[in-house]
Amino acid sequence: MTRIFNAEYGSAAAQTPLEIVPGLQVRLLRDRAILANVGPDVFYVRAASAGFSIWTSLKQLLKSMRPALNPGYLRHHLQFGEMATHATAWRNVHQLVPNAALTLNAGSWSWRFEPWRQAGCRNGSFEHPAILLKQAIPVSAAPVVLELSGGTDSTAIAYALAGRHDVLAITWADPLAPNASDVEHARRIAGKLGFEHRVAVLSPGALFDLPAQFEPDRPSVSLFMLAERDRLVRNAIDGRTNAMVVNGHGGDHIFLDPPSPVPMLDLLFHGRVREALKYYRTLVEFHGGGVLAPLRYRRVGQGIGRNSLSLTPGKRLHLRLIQQACYENAIWSRLGSRYRLVHPFTCPAMLNYALSIAPHEHVGQRQSRLPFRKAMNDYHQTEDFSRVSKGHLTGAFQRAIQLKEDILAALLKQGIGAEYKMYRVDDMQRALRAAALGSAEIHPQLMNALSLELFMQHWSHLSGVARWRIDS
Repeated sequence: MTRIFNAEYGSAAAQTPLEIVPGLQVRLLRDRAILANVGPDVFYVRAASAGFSIWTSLKQLLKSMRPALNPGYLRHHLQFGEMATHATAWRNVHQLVPNAALTLNAGSWSWRFEPWRQAGCRNGSFEHPAILLKQAIPVSAAPVVLELSGGTDSTAIAYALAGRHDVLAITWADPLAPNASDVEHARRIAGKLGFEHRVAVLSPGALFDLPAQFEPDRPSVSLFMLAERDRLVRNAIDGRTNAMVVNGHGGDHIFLDPPSPVPMLDLLFHGRVREALKYYRTLVEFHGGGVLAPLRYRRVGQGIGRNSLSLTPGKRLHLRLIQQACYENAIWSRLGSRYRLVHPFTCPAMLNYALSIAPHEHVGQRQSRLPFRKAMNDYHQTEDFSRVSKGHLTGAFQRAIQLKEDILAALLKQGIGAEYKMYRVDDMQRALRAAALGSAEIHPQLMNALSLELFMQHWSHLSGVARWRIDS
């Protein structure tokens, strides 16, 4: 049993925080409880009308309590995909990630998660981003595996590791495009910096598989590649338990890439209406889902922090995107990996640097995150950070869908989403067929629906529950 604390609201009022386990503090007040996680672990909190319990294992919580499903969370996931929130797929079960605080009472709850406000970080005073990245990677004798995609973020991490002699760079590749431009760029960067480099070719047949030892907290498209990525990393570290795996995950969020409506909102705020409309048109073309498609990003991170009006809506959305990146890293780093994961872009100092850049100032200059690219090129006296386009792994996922089309079609037809009419089965089946036939773009709602059904199937197997319930 991994329940570590149980209390009723107001049962033992104490203003002084009580440390339950290292890093987890609880304050019990007259009508509420305040939980703060200042450590490195993730905790799970089950709230009830009379009190709450805290768990270290989601698997054990679900086996013991078998909570009902949270339909609001699931519907939001199907519409908007991954999101940062204290809620989970199960009703009245909350996540408490590092650097977050959760306030509970008998009828409501709220969550605070602002990682850029950690102690020691001050707005307005920054080191160079190249220095910040280098400082964010722990100095240790452990061998380093660098996930080097060939994009701006992983290239920046590669330069931050320059001078180390124990770095193995790995680049994921589509089996039908092992020499794509981003792979070739990654190979060149690794050679320039003196790193050993391997091209790790994905196996489409292994995508959509979830390893039994993983205990994911929520549906996510990231689940689709989790088993294959873990296998390739473990092959690279060759059984060494002290290995450190470093990647640039989070940079696309903190520097507003892929395109989001953040710059458009700030352009409007600064009265640059013509530029805002032109930029929004480029967003519609990028997302390819109609004129309202870019507005789906307005809901990213819903439920974080205080709900209030903002005179700078672009900056508020930027904060939510940063929260999303930090949240993802906090969760995905703790799914049973047998190695240490480091995400330098979401260290507090880098977050504050990203927040210092006005989102709208460089719109229309044909390079996203221009201030960061320019700063890195100038610092390292190179043009390696000037690349804009990068290949992707859509082809590998299309072949995975081709190989498993019948299985995935049955999953969509018989799954939780279909049973509770969260999506139209016919629409999902058409989108699945189009992807199997090689459509240029896989429908995002299909990917969200598949992630939901695979997630619920995985937890049914882990918990021994034939069918999770919506009603309590």
